[in-house]
Amino acid sequence: MSRRIQWIDIAKGIAILAVIVGHTLGPYNGQFFGSFIFAFHMPIFFVLSGFLFHTRPVKQAFMHGVINLLLPYLATGLVMLVVNFLAIHVVRNPLIRVCFPNTRQGLVAIGYGAGSEVFNPWGWRVIPIGAIWFLLSMFIAILIFNVIILSTQSLKYTNLARFVLISFLTIDGGILGKIAYLPWAFNAALLSQVFLYAGFIIKKYDVLAKITMPWYLAFVFVWLVSAFQGYFALTVPTSPNLLISVIGGVGASLCIIQISDRLSRYQGKPVINLLERYGRLSLIVLCFHLIDLNVVGLYGWTFSHINVIAGPLVATIVGIVYRVGFATFWMFIIPKVPILRMAFLPRRYLLK
Repeated sequence: MSRRIQWIDIAKGIAILAVIVGHTLGPYNGQFFGSFIFAFHMPIFFVLSGFLFHTRPVKQAFMHGVINLLLPYLATGLVMLVVNFLAIHVVRNPLIRVCFPNTRQGLVAIGYGAGSEVFNPWGWRVIPIGAIWFLLSMFIAILIFNVIILSTQSLKYTNLARFVLISFLTIDGGILGKIAYLPWAFNAALLSQVFLYAGFIIKKYDVLAKITMPWYLAFVFVWLVSAFQGYFALTVPTSPNLLISVIGGVGASLCIIQISDRLSRYQGKPVINLLERYGRLSLIVLCFHLIDLNVVGLYGWTFSHINVIAGPLVATIVGIVYRVGFATFWMFIIPKVPILRMAFLPRRYLLK
């Protein structure tokens, strides 16, 4: 594969735009296109993280995750709480929304970190925080994966030990997804070990250089099978068949990687440069997409008005354009604002 760094950014750019589209399908949720997107848009981030993974001492890995994942998560939560407070107590405007009934429930939601409806045998009721569950889950997943790789590297049968451990944790994640939605999307962190390991193996054995076109046809096939069977909600995790969803997630990720590598050959083209920028700044895009989803009311206002005039399809397309535009605006603004860029791009600015 050529231009490794660039194709990774392009792949992340495609994935984060797919996240926005998948969350904006409105009346078309539950149809094939949505399932097609959900089959890969979260798994590929874990696959790419596995591809880029290198071991760290446990304490260093923990601090690395705190700075690069938990700090942006908390900054996003703080923005949501401020806007939510204004919507309740100060501003009477349909363009900002109430997400939490009060600040206390907002803090509980941020602390729990659920991406979707919380369910458990003990009856806890917590408002979901939404899409940034991914940051908490990735934090936990990387810590677990780092311990697995460190603890098995001196064993005689290293690959076998890793395969057994990761299979066990992945299966546990799937089982827990039927019993309880645990804090910090811990279920997803367990199941995602398989995606991290897939990326790790792809890098370690240079799999990308060895895959031929017939293999990609097989990957497209499993991607389509996964999409046709229904939604893969990795945050729970749940799907009609998790095994098919996992295989489809890996296959779809490899397809997107191949597409990204081919696109990287057009370096310098404005569209490719923009895709690469979305990938480099995908964390900002995710965080401000969530703010738009939860506490900004402009999408709902726009959709309702256009739906009356032009119907749901046009309203959905306009909604997608708006939501991509909203995230894009902040993607360009945040790196220019000193305090905010330290919170949302800590690796680049805070550590300096």
